[in-house]
Amino acid sequence: MRPNSSLHRTAAPPAELASSPSHNTCVRPAKLYLDSADYSVLSASNRSAAEQAIASQLRALCQTGAVETFFSGTHLSEMSPLDARLVDAAERRADLLVKLCGRNVLISQDRLFAQELRRAHKLTDSPVEPFSSTGDWFPEGSAAVSPIGEVELTKGIVDVIAEVAPNRAARRLAARKALKRGKPRSDLLSSVVGNARSGTLDEILAKYPMRPTDARVLTRYSVGDATAEEAEQAFLESLRDPRWMMQWYRAHHSKLTPFIEWTRGPGRTLLQSLDEMAEQLALLRKFDLILGTSAADEVMSSAKWKTMQDELLVRLASRLTQVLLGHDASPLGVDRIDEMCPGLSVGVRTLHSAWWTTTLATPRRAKPSDFPDALHAMYAPYVDLFRADAFMAPHITPNVSRFGTTVVPKLSGLLLLLQAHVDADR
Repeated sequence: MRPNSSLHRTAAPPAELASSPSHNTCVRPAKLYLDSADYSVLSASNRSAAEQAIASQLRALCQTGAVETFFSGTHLSEMSPLDARLVDAAERRADLLVKLCGRNVLISQDRLFAQELRRAHKLTDSPVEPFSSTGDWFPEGSAAVSPIGEVELTKGIVDVIAEVAPNRAARRLAARKALKRGKPRSDLLSSVVGNARSGTLDEILAKYPMRPTDARVLTRYSVGDATAEEAEQAFLESLRDPRWMMQWYRAHHSKLTPFIEWTRGPGRTLLQSLDEMAEQLALLRKFDLILGTSAADEVMSSAKWKTMQDELLVRLASRLTQVLLGHDASPLGVDRIDEMCPGLSVGVRTLHSAWWTTTLATPRRAKPSDFPDALHAMYAPYVDLFRADAFMAPHITPNVSRFGTTVVPKLSGLLLLLQAHVDADR
């Protein structure tokens, strides 16, 4: 029995693999979370024979139901190509992701933290449900940024009239002819319905990553031929399709920045602060060398750094309680956060630990990817095997060992550890 096994709730098999006749429902599948780099390596056009074998065996394990692989929104963000020349590789990564995961995802961090904090504050007894079998990787409220508001027909008519009419009198006359009681007149409506059902979708597809069939629902909604709920679901269905997301980027790669900024923007800001801290510490060490003191070591001692880490975790939990739950409550104790909010605790402690290493010993400078790596680490307590690179693995392992999660620092060792886990659960 795994420690805290209640965290590891059973999720549905990948959508495209669920009907496999060899799927074994008697043995709990091993839950696997791959590193973003794994999808790049295992889908590369120049991958080695060994890497090809890993990809094939991973897919076979998923098809038999022995393994369930999960992706997250952070994966999609890191897969997104920053250059049109990189789209082919991004599409290969997304294709492999779908083959291994189907629509098995771990929910966005804001949804995960909200669930953890509700339990920590005793606002609910419901267990944390970190998994989605329908591909819902996006944050809470994603529908609010959908294009639905942009295709309101009445608003569009009013905007056109305001743009082309030469004066107020002409605007009023045009509005009377086009609208009745604030709604499009029947003759105007009938003339645009046909276009909404069959006309061009270029404008919508240029702005939003929507599959043509889903965009068609949106245009039908604009003329009252579909409901707002149908239009919203159509938009979300496109987001649930990683292959389509990458195909859209092929034509609209210049619009990637907002998507990338979702995870990498904060990382760049924090990285700048970390580099400034490292520079100040280096200056302090110079003075220590000249004066024969040890001020730098005292400032950055592991005990003091651990205290700072605990304080940061408590402050962040309080802030997220207000933002995500709208709840003003007494601050949680650090032990309570560690116990009831494993995702939040592991993510913060992992990032803080990595920063301490890069700031003190500097075996390598901090990278913008360190922040997304910590976002990935927030899911580690909820899976059986978690892939991380050689730098991050030692920072994640001490924080998740109590949950029974195995952190895998090398892709080459993954299959042996997976097989050992599968055998142990039989």
